[in-house]
Amino acid sequence: MLQLLSLTLAYDDTRFFGSVMFIDPNRPDDKPSVVLIDHADEPPRFRLTNVDPDGQDPTAPAMVEADRIMRFLLRYTPDRVDRAAADFPPQS
Repeated sequence: MLQLLSLTLAYDDTRFFGSVMFIDPNRPDDKPSVVLIDHADEPPRFRLTNVDPDGQDPTAPAMVEADRIMRFLLRYTPDRVDRAAADFPPQS
């Protein structure tokens, strides 16, 4: 299980970018996992890129957690990217 270390997002009127960092509490001496976040014009309205080239798989733990966080944030603050809550349906 990963632990959130840092979340940074910058917004303008319709776009955003940022990064999210995670650590593995069971391996505190390992480098943090870093996922970059960028705005996308198509659903889900964001694009994730893992800094680790071997971690691009959407099922990689850092990618899953970053996706979950972004969906939560955009669901509850859609106006920050000129959208409505209906554009971000809850994950089932």
